[in-house]
Amino acid sequence: MINKRNILLIGLLIAAVLIAGCAGNGNGNGEVSEDPNGNGAEAPVEENIAEKFNNEIIGIDAGAEIMSTVEERVMVEYGLDDYDLVDSSEAAMIAEIESRGMTEEWIVAIGWTPHWKFPEYNLRFLEDPKGIFGEEENIKALGRAGITEDMPEVAEVLGNFSLNDDQLGEIMLLIQEGEMGDREAMTAWALDNEDLIQSWVPEGADGEGETVRLLYNNWTCAIAKTNLIAHVLEAEMNYEVEMEMVDVAVLYESLSSGDYDAMTCAWLPLTQSNYWDNYGDRLEDLGNIYEGAKLGLVVPDYVTINSIEEMQ
Repeated sequence: MINKRNILLIGLLIAAVLIAGCAGNGNGNGEVSEDPNGNGAEAPVEENIAEKFNNEIIGIDAGAEIMSTVEERVMVEYGLDDYDLVDSSEAAMIAEIESRGMTEEWIVAIGWTPHWKFPEYNLRFLEDPKGIFGEEENIKALGRAGITEDMPEVAEVLGNFSLNDDQLGEIMLLIQEGEMGDREAMTAWALDNEDLIQSWVPEGADGEGETVRLLYNNWTCAIAKTNLIAHVLEAEMNYEVEMEMVDVAVLYESLSSGDYDAMTCAWLPLTQSNYWDNYGDRLEDLGNIYEGAKLGLVVPDYVTINSIEEMQ
């Protein structure tokens, strides 16, 4: 027969077992678990990186080839199934980077250099070990077919048009700050860099008031370069300049049709390769304005991953 003393001993034994079990498995609510090897250490909790990025990659214009590259290659080959590629624009992307940066919320976007946003928002490229984004890009001047014969001085000045990192960064920042109109800002910059400007201008150039029609898109670097070369053509070479801002797809189509004469905002061989493939045989490559541009996925410095592989 079980007496009261035995019942008490059994009760104490059961209580001891329960207490030991709780101590070995954390706080009892499932938040802390013992290491499966039995060494008493807490097992790490896996972090969902995609959720930290709000399951989004912020893109640019929907028609840009780089958007297709990211959607069809980067997201597929790196296994980024949990992400959506969001159509955007340069201005909208920068606004999103600025907004999330205020609270250090994670963001990843398609980015490119040269661009003033890198120092402004402490951005950096994620490593691309698969090399999908390729090596360096070049920013080129393109002309309609026949421009070197019809307008040799215009073709020559566009061929001479060249900017380094500091120069391109300066003119882009002037446009971004918006303290002056686009043309006024580039005129002021040209006056401060007269030796450089004169190195582009063909000797004895005189357009005699002939009209040059330029196309550009709404990227800051395109706005800056187009307004700068327009100033050179008018103030230094006696041409009249007409400018029109259009979408990237229209740039190539309109230039190849011969309705416009030139543009200074072609990103090749990757970013706008689809347009070059379709229209390049009706265009003239007038040379590189900037060499060594780069594209990829960018994040602010406070994001703690370093490679696209870590986005999985």
